[in-house]
Amino acid sequence: MDERRTRAKPIPAADRRAAIIAATETLLIEHGTATTTRLIAEAAGVAEGTIFRHFRDKRELYRAVAEGAFDSARPGQSIAEVIEGRPDIEDKLRAVIDLLAETTQRGLLIMMAVRSVVFEEPDREGVRLRHGPPKFVVEANKALVDNLARLVFEPHESELRLPPRKAALVLRSLTIGAWLPGMTRTNQPLSSEDVIDVLLGGILIEHSLLRETP
Repeated sequence: MDERRTRAKPIPAADRRAAIIAATETLLIEHGTATTTRLIAEAAGVAEGTIFRHFRDKRELYRAVAEGAFDSARPGQSIAEVIEGRPDIEDKLRAVIDLLAETTQRGLLIMMAVRSVVFEEPDREGVRLRHGPPKFVVEANKALVDNLARLVFEPHESELRLPPRKAALVLRSLTIGAWLPGMTRTNQPLSSEDVIDVLLGGILIEHSLLRETP
């Protein structure tokens, strides 16, 4: 038998790198700082040494995972997908809020696990990140607000009391704020219906009802 016909084709380096990043992301969410390169290698289906042929060290791998989780191209794609075929603003909000709750959970777990790498190491321009979020997080947050305004609120601008961008900022704050460290499902974070109710209706009874009738 011709050995050249039976030997499996080598996996392209880019695909192997992507598989390692994906496996690492899942493990960081599940195990946090207890994640080891042995676990990563097993999950990615590679030898442990293969990891270091694609990444200089664990720090570079973790930074790649964090950058991928906060890729500024993701929000627009994800939001467009979940609101497709939903003409009503409440239906759009319900889908987007559920999406934000899920992605925020994942992002926070990843950043907590790689904090010492992302926040204490210099970025590629040599700028220290100790006192603020890394550039890719800032860009991802801006892209999120831009896409919420453009995709969710601008089509309903005539129905809104606030400009679309302000509405987007309020939605982001209500949703993502519920998943800050220490807030979990057992702490009863805001549900999608809670956020919709506050966002569209406010928290006060109509002012006229608060006044005593003359």
